[in-house]
Amino acid sequence: MGKGIHVIKDPTVAKLLADENRRHILHFLRHHEMSATGLAKALKKNHSSIVHHLNLLKGAGLIEETKTEQVRNIVQPYYRSVADRFHVSYSLSEALTEDESFTAWQEEVQQRMLDGLGSFGFEFPEEKREKVKELLTEYHTLQRKAFEETVLRQGNPKELGRHVYYGLVRFLTRLKLAQDSEYREAMEELAAILEFKGVEDR
Repeated sequence: MGKGIHVIKDPTVAKLLADENRRHILHFLRHHEMSATGLAKALKKNHSSIVHHLNLLKGAGLIEETKTEQVRNIVQPYYRSVADRFHVSYSLSEALTEDESFTAWQEEVQQRMLDGLGSFGFEFPEEKREKVKELLTEYHTLQRKAFEETVLRQGNPKELGRHVYYGLVRFLTRLKLAQDSEYREAMEELAAILEFKGVEDR
């Protein structure tokens, strides 16, 4: 088991994730212990740019220095993510709407979800697009809230093991959502618009 899920409640830290390069760096460091040189090669980016991003992530407490290695006359630090996964708290939604880069990132993700429905065979009238977008936003907010509340209940995920931990987080999140009338109403309305009847009926 790794280090579990880290809930970000500081809007300044959350804004760091709006940058694609920093998201890529965190992805690598969740799975590997790497140096700035190794990351620069993997991401095909300028070394000084990677160092800049690493300093920001380290200052925010999202990564940590794990060891140093001397290469010729240069001391090279290695880094690792402090968590297996990062979750931006649902409570920051309002504060982050003022940040253009974060909002643009979230809009892009939402747009890709809307467009992606077609690849699963779900179509809807253009005049329903804004309603679908609104319902997807509501789903995303309620899901994040339930997920976060579930994660914060567990003290030490290492005791459970990776598969049991994530399996229980998913199960308890879904259980919490199933009891949420607001969530059920939103999903029923969305299912009606998409004419969703379940996989077996399609």
